[in-house]
Amino acid sequence: MTYKLTTPYEWQTWGASPRTSNYARLSQKPITGGTLTGSIAPFLTDVPRGQTLIVNGTTVTLAQFPNQDDLAAASYYFLGGHEYTISDSQATVLINAGYGSWLTNI
Repeated sequence: MTYKLTTPYEWQTWGASPRTSNYARLSQKPITGGTLTGSIAPFLTDVPRGQTLIVNGTTVTLAQFPNQDDLAAASYYFLGGHEYTISDSQATVLINAGYGSWLTNI
């Protein structure tokens, strides 16, 4: 059986640092219809940030900002915010690691 893996993303506020900036005043301005899990950002300055799965053998690590050394050392990886068609063996590793909700049978 083949699976589709959809790696998630999360909305993060850009420019909402403690220092004064042109964007900080907009960072908490809600957008009508925006949600944390939907396709519309919840706030005006939010941007989507993907969550990457890095697999080493049977160990799966979730990383938001993976570095190239970690990716190069991995058995395989799935970059955040993308869809992948994966094998049964890859799906089994992800299911056993608790990421089965990210998979769909195809």
